[in-house]
Amino acid sequence: MKQNGAKQFILYSVLLTIGIFIFDLLTPLGIAGGVPYAAVVLISFYLPGQHYTFASGIVGSILTIIGFFLSPPAPSNVELWIVLINRSLALFVIWSGVVFVTKYKQAIEQRRKAEDAFKQANKDLKKYTDELKRSNSELEQFAYVASHDLQEPLRMVSSFTQLLSKRYKDKLDTDANEFISYAVEGANRMQRLINDLLSYSRINTKGRPFEETDCGEILGHVRANLHVAIEKSGALITNDHLPIVMGDASQLMRLFQNLVDNAIKFSDKEAPRIHVSAEAKDNEWVFSVRDNGIGIDPQYHERIFLIFQRLHGKEEYPGTGIGLAICKRIVERHGGKTWVESEPQKGSAFYFTIPIGVHKSDALIAPIIKADYTDY
Repeated sequence: MKQNGAKQFILYSVLLTIGIFIFDLLTPLGIAGGVPYAAVVLISFYLPGQHYTFASGIVGSILTIIGFFLSPPAPSNVELWIVLINRSLALFVIWSGVVFVTKYKQAIEQRRKAEDAFKQANKDLKKYTDELKRSNSELEQFAYVASHDLQEPLRMVSSFTQLLSKRYKDKLDTDANEFISYAVEGANRMQRLINDLLSYSRINTKGRPFEETDCGEILGHVRANLHVAIEKSGALITNDHLPIVMGDASQLMRLFQNLVDNAIKFSDKEAPRIHVSAEAKDNEWVFSVRDNGIGIDPQYHERIFLIFQRLHGKEEYPGTGIGLAICKRIVERHGGKTWVESEPQKGSAFYFTIPIGVHKSDALIAPIIKADYTDY
């Protein structure tokens, strides 16, 4: 269909060129008879590629020059320089048309390529979206398996190894007692690991709707939850005024609790000193959890937020290596980012951001500050 249309336009161009040439031969010199060749150039706009445009320009120019020699003589009152200007004007109009059509075709071609690239990007995005949905589906399936199929036999192993430890710990030799201890610890560690993996996998799929959440109250609950660890370590936890934000209260509690628990856990000989603060910057809250602990080498600042990344053996500091990865994912679900500033033996400052809250009406609310100051 397109080829037939192109042939028709070529035929029209040829016929029009012949007609203009005959008209030029019958027109006395002095009249710019070559100017109509620009119409042939414009017709080439409907033909694919740029070679037709240049060909029509070249043919029109050649016929304009031939017409100068073959056309009837100019009237006696028309000087030669007028004839030359008219012919030069014809050539200028022809090549102006060539430039215009060429540039316009280039613009259309660039637009077509941009549209094709956009369509391909949409296809790739759909492909990646489908892959992400599939990945999330597999993750949910894993979470189901972890919470049902794996938990039950693990509870049985843990229960029987603990029962074995209670009944026969003092009735067996030292090696047997050590083996039982390893079995109990391994089962408990596996259970903690599965629970943490389950929590990590459910951050996006099982999260609650966002609502106004008082971070001051959240920190109070964290203090209560970590009461034993705080008493045992002699930790002092202080905080500035903390805001009310739009978020998932249970996940925010997990976020603060993980960070405070890490600050207590990774402390040196000195009693932990932890300070929690928040500052409004660029339409978001910037939270910080500072401590006086062992610190982190700058080369590991990115690594610690990856799942299963531990910088110390479990004998030195307990944990599954998922806590900070969970923190990072919770913050990302709330539309923020996470980072750390730290040096070895100089403590650490963990930062995360949460956008200033939005009501259901999507109108920005003013920052709300809790007025009480509390320390432990």
